[in-house]
Amino acid sequence: MTKYRSRHKREIDKYIREVLSGRKVAGELERAAVQRHVNDLASGNKRGIYHDSAAADRVIDFMQLQKHTTGEFDGRPFMLFPYQKFIIWNLFGWRRRDDGLRRFRRCYYSVGRGNGKSPTAALLMLTLACCDQPPEPRAELVLAATERRQTKYVADEIARMIARQPALKKRFEIYKDRIVYPRSGTYIEQLGKEAKSKDGMNLHGFVADELHEWREEHRPVLDKLQTSMGKRRQPLEILITTAGSDQSVVWLDIYDDACKVARGVYENDRWFVFIAQMDDGDDPFDEHVWGKANPNLDVSVKRDYLRGLANEARHNPGKLNQFLRYHMNVRVRSLVKAIDPGLWAECQVDLPDLAGRECCAGLDLGWRDDLASLTLCFPLGTQEFPLFAWRSWSWICEETDKRDLTQPPWANWIRSGHLIVTEGNTTDPQAIYAKIAQLRKEYTIRTLALDPNNARATGIHLANDMGMQVFEFFQTTRKYNEPLQTLMTLIKNGQFVHDGDPVLTWAADNLVLKTDAAGLAMPDKLKSSDKIDPMVAGLMALSECLFVDRSSGGYKTNPFRTL
Repeated sequence: MTKYRSRHKREIDKYIREVLSGRKVAGELERAAVQRHVNDLASGNKRGIYHDSAAADRVIDFMQLQKHTTGEFDGRPFMLFPYQKFIIWNLFGWRRRDDGLRRFRRCYYSVGRGNGKSPTAALLMLTLACCDQPPEPRAELVLAATERRQTKYVADEIARMIARQPALKKRFEIYKDRIVYPRSGTYIEQLGKEAKSKDGMNLHGFVADELHEWREEHRPVLDKLQTSMGKRRQPLEILITTAGSDQSVVWLDIYDDACKVARGVYENDRWFVFIAQMDDGDDPFDEHVWGKANPNLDVSVKRDYLRGLANEARHNPGKLNQFLRYHMNVRVRSLVKAIDPGLWAECQVDLPDLAGRECCAGLDLGWRDDLASLTLCFPLGTQEFPLFAWRSWSWICEETDKRDLTQPPWANWIRSGHLIVTEGNTTDPQAIYAKIAQLRKEYTIRTLALDPNNARATGIHLANDMGMQVFEFFQTTRKYNEPLQTLMTLIKNGQFVHDGDPVLTWAADNLVLKTDAAGLAMPDKLKSSDKIDPMVAGLMALSECLFVDRSSGGYKTNPFRTL
């Protein structure tokens, strides 16, 4: 009997040798995945597992018959990279000796953004639908994510692959929310949050896409998907993601376990883990390490693109967090110290005469034992080289339990006039109104933004009694992210100036950011080391400068104006 000769083993063996010898740039966890496979080849027989090269070859061949459907590779066959073949070699090659079924029931797959996770998910779903061995009658397959938009992206990729391959096009039927393989009664379905209320599923496989975005509220969905697989012979759970933050609670639980399995802390023959990420201690600005998180570097991930992102990240903590998380694939803290004190100091200048200049205002009101701050943002410079200047004023109530106003730095700020004390134990709005009235005589204040929470009466007074254009600025990442990122860029490029106001400078040093699952950032008052009100007011004022409709003297509507 002729011994089977694999069509892909030589290439995979070469990949294994290069990873373990260091000739290929690979992170610690990618090396661990490779070493685990090598160890299993040596000891797996004792644990009742074996590797079937023919089964793995069949799946690799099937995947390489499909075609790319987007971008520069549109229409070309999927020629899997060696690391991708290694993943398929493991997932579909390792078998249980007692029944010949697939060994792995969970795949945790994590690489940096742009390395083809969604096309990989599409190929895996197609394989489970019509190329799995042994075939699974009436296989139910699910694409799951926190938003339908993400599941649709993968579903559309599958549909396009089917349309490009005549043999598949004849066998599949494509509907709005389902892709059906009538020959076996198999279907691929999209599910979002509604999965937690959908009983009776009997899944052969599912993809949980972008796991780092799953929050505690989504945990029941994942539980429902996992517990619906108990009646199938060889179900496969596929978790695909980039790294998360310390707020990605569902991802954190699974990631920690995946790392332990990869490193061999404990043995779990049901899990396959492949994590490509930068190692602890690596310099993210060293191009040599970029391949650790980006195995498609210089193909689908362009080096020039990463260089641009790295350059932006050097002096912008928010951008650095995004670069590390999405492109170096490492966990980051959701809280980021926003401003480099050295760069902030470089922005201090003697401001030019601003009398009569147009500006926009931001007002952050504090009431009991708190600061209240007003910051004006002046657009200076030219269209080719924009320049923005800030001036800031802050108030604090006299009867405060939190601060000893007779001690530095408070006493110094009060003495110099940079901090205004109001009587009583709450901030006096009349003092703020008086200052705004005075400033309106000196400058042309186009609009004023403030947080409507606990400040609606103030907004109505400013709009109705003082005739100002006042607009709501809700405290969300979507409102803050763009002015925040703009400020970081302005500071880095020398396009932002301030007069050295010590309260504003203190607040800039306190400023800490939090990011949401989409990577959008905003100030975090609770986690900042101390008060950040002048900076919050400045960001609201900058947002007004960026988005005010200059042709109409404000926005189309004024939510604070009443009849």
